[in-house]
Amino acid sequence: MKILVTGGAGFIGSHLVDQLLERGNQVVCVDNFILGRREHLKDAMEHPDFSLYDLDLLELDKLDGLFERESFDAVFHFAANSDIRAGTESTERDLQLTFMTSYHVLECMQKYNVRKILFASTGAIFGEQAGRLREDSPALPESLYGASKLASEAFISAFSGLYDIQAWVCRFPNVVGDRSTHGIIYDLLEKLDGNPAQLEVLGDGKQSKPYMYVHELIEALLYIFENADEKMNLFNIGPSDRTTVADIAKLVLEGYGATQDIAYTGGSQGWKGDVPTYEYDTQKLQMLGWGPPATSFESVKLAVKKIIETR
Repeated sequence: MKILVTGGAGFIGSHLVDQLLERGNQVVCVDNFILGRREHLKDAMEHPDFSLYDLDLLELDKLDGLFERESFDAVFHFAANSDIRAGTESTERDLQLTFMTSYHVLECMQKYNVRKILFASTGAIFGEQAGRLREDSPALPESLYGASKLASEAFISAFSGLYDIQAWVCRFPNVVGDRSTHGIIYDLLEKLDGNPAQLEVLGDGKQSKPYMYVHELIEALLYIFENADEKMNLFNIGPSDRTTVADIAKLVLEGYGATQDIAYTGGSQGWKGDVPTYEYDTQKLQMLGWGPPATSFESVKLAVKKIIETR
């Protein structure tokens, strides 16, 4: 297949690019390099079936030209504002970088008869709810990031029905691993570099969420793409357990070899719009035949090791 990967120079997207190439696909990567990095694609750049475009998905005319030239079989849409905290500082950030980019991709897909899309969504669409989140749990986002992802899901559903597009919408957990450019492990290591006396941790440390190592996530995505065959496929991806921010801070200190005291800023949220606690029900994915993955604690421990090794 010839596959377009948007946001393919990013943390997760670049790992996806590597796996798609390894499986014999032609891959075209688009990235505006706000968070993506060219060094993430150093192996892909040597592959004869890979091409890279420095292109902003908000420039619809340029994206239209790309679709016209390349004749894609499928789109893996990963481009978005992935810094949730930054989305609280400007109400336009998620509207533009997450929702409008999705709309432009869908508009080009229907125009050029591209009939398959895998969309990187998130547990943030659900907000904070008691109990394990199922695919059909009510969506009550508490951040503009979650709201823009949910709006994108709705447009994908509408385009699927109107223009005969098959869709795979995958709600990610917190993803960790090498090539990350932000996120809790990255942020804590940056703080350790800057303050030898104390490690500041946002919130009270009791925030508890599912975490998944990036390589396992990519395996799950490709398994879903190859084995789920409904017109509109919705899946929560991740472990069925959680780990706490306090446990992550301890793992980072241990991996870094640091002895700083941990100072919690207090409150149940790390920042306004943060969902401090959620848990996935992944029975649907397991019934499809994939899983269970490593535990959240195991994923974080491995990610700390890998990130420190590659710094």
